[in-house]
Amino acid sequence: MNALQPSRVGGGLFVTGTDTGVGKTFIACAIARNWRAIGVDVAPRKPVESGCPERDGHLFPADAALLAAAAGLPATRIGEVNRYRLAEPLAPDLAARLAGRPLHLADLVAACARPEGAWRITEGAGGFYSPLCEDGLNADLAQALGDPVLLVAEDRLGTLSGCLLALEALDRRGLTVAGIVLNRRQCDAHPAMDNRMTLAQRSGLPVWSIPEGAPPAEVDQMLSASSSSMVSPPEPGSAGSNP
Repeated sequence: MNALQPSRVGGGLFVTGTDTGVGKTFIACAIARNWRAIGVDVAPRKPVESGCPERDGHLFPADAALLAAAAGLPATRIGEVNRYRLAEPLAPDLAARLAGRPLHLADLVAACARPEGAWRITEGAGGFYSPLCEDGLNADLAQALGDPVLLVAEDRLGTLSGCLLALEALDRRGLTVAGIVLNRRQCDAHPAMDNRMTLAQRSGLPVWSIPEGAPPAEVDQMLSASSSSMVSPPEPGSAGSNP
């Protein structure tokens, strides 16, 4: 079975990271565009987003807007992608508490419901073990949804430990790992540093390396050409049930 075939409780991909700011949205959008290009109905989900600026009197979820656009959804449907918007640039559990609207895992699972026949891409907030709500971490949401997980990390010195720790945590949770994306390899990185090769050897997983400044079209092509097992969803009608 392909690593991204439907799991017990859903069909799709959960995009998480070793930390915040590693490029989860950038990579999730690339995958959404690839799926859309081959005629798949993509349902992106970012159930909670903190640090939302105010726009026209409302909080605007910038990451969710990018995901919606990548999936070909109009701006009027951003609410399907993101249900909970928070102003403070903090971990979502704390930002929600400060806003007087504490979140719980059941709220976020419900916000990630997948339409019949669609292939879901869910993006977490922060790292895999970052707090997400009153009673859960990103890890708990990933486990509740049951979709394979794509781990995103910045391709820099020191990233190996974070990736290997995250992989151990994913294994303990019994989650399938679709692969690892090393994002934004700096042009001035030491030429002998090869995080991609090291992680591939130590994990046995597919690993993709995205250079600093790579335009979206190039990233789309890199993932589409070299990661068919990651970007190829099941045949129409074979997706699993909603969460």
